[in-house]
Amino acid sequence: MSDITRRRILAASGVVATGAVAGCLGGSAEADGNGDSESASSSGTVLGNITVENLADQSHTVDVIVEFDGEIEDWSTHELAADDGDSELERNWPTTAGSFRVRARLDTERLIEVTPATWNDPDCLNLLVLVDRAGELTIWSDPGGGPCGDDGAAVVEDEDGEN
Repeated sequence: MSDITRRRILAASGVVATGAVAGCLGGSAEADGNGDSESASSSGTVLGNITVENLADQSHTVDVIVEFDGEIEDWSTHELAADDGDSELERNWPTTAGSFRVRARLDTERLIEVTPATWNDPDCLNLLVLVDRAGELTIWSDPGGGPCGDDGAAVVEDEDGEN
């Protein structure tokens, strides 16, 4: 028998597996020293339109908070009736590229947050804050249309070209 123990084999395979998936989880961006990643386009992303929509069969209240460079630029509360159409926020935030995050809260629950890094730092980003039919809050992106151009929604594909 060899001197390699079962514990050593398991430890080595864990290290190999971690190294194999580490490239899948991280981006090609370099850290800026604060633990944040800096994208290839350091000029930032333009925040286009933000639309709020309720598809649920009951009314909901949605808070939307827009922050640029750590400062709140817009905080709005939307009372949405059941199966209500969409409502577009007034653009009270900078129209130039920058560092931002958008937070949303459904009916006083916990905040959910997105940044351009959520969608690989596009040049421009429109957002849809959606209450789905199950009453769950999600935030979707559209890098086309409105202030972002007329290219339409982008589809993110994996390495095999599949959705």
